[in-house]
Amino acid sequence: MDKKGKKLLALIPAYNEEKSIKTVIENIKDIADGILVVDDGSTDNTSKYAKECGAEVIRFEKNRGKGAAIREGFRYFINSPYDICFIFDADGQYRKEDILPVCKPIINDEADIVVGSRFLGEYKEGANINYRIRILCNQISTYVTRLMSGLPTTDAQSGLVAVSKYSAKQLDLKADRWGIHQEIIIRAGKKGLRYKEVPIVFEKRMHGVSRLKVLKYPFTAFPVMLRAWIRR
Repeated sequence: MDKKGKKLLALIPAYNEEKSIKTVIENIKDIADGILVVDDGSTDNTSKYAKECGAEVIRFEKNRGKGAAIREGFRYFINSPYDICFIFDADGQYRKEDILPVCKPIINDEADIVVGSRFLGEYKEGANINYRIRILCNQISTYVTRLMSGLPTTDAQSGLVAVSKYSAKQLDLKADRWGIHQEIIIRAGKKGLRYKEVPIVFEKRMHGVSRLKVLKYPFTAFPVMLRAWIRR
């Protein structure tokens, strides 16, 4: 797929992902023009292995949360020579084949922000423990995000999201931990950004289990969503 001269930055927030980070980075090197790993206070070799693969690394001394990692990555992106930034989780559940299709609407100037939707595509059973409960929680979160944003989102928690530099400057994100993906969509709606979704495939993690706690998630994410909606 022709990138039309656009330079793509992969933003990988990571926390204790030494078992998958090398594979994830090596897998996307031929697509991304630059790779930034924001190590969220890992206590393993995540930063070391990312640097060995040639990625740029920003490391937090202590764990601050995925939201803080993404916000730090956006600050880097805004001051960089890259044109498009795509968030790509470090656990290996997202496919390299979906990256360019997600970036394409921005490359073609048809959108400012694009979300890779697992529910327009395929959310493979077994991709997460508590599979059905997680999908139910995501559906509730997505419904509330749709109401708050006024955007036709079908997957408010997707870890594959592309943004233009213009939209990264406009979003004014505040979340430190969970809720960052819903905040991105709600702020996009508040700021009148052009929004699109692209079907993607969500696969089983390479190693370990998700750190997202299903029962605690709403209590962390909903206040973030509410503040994003109230804020101008």
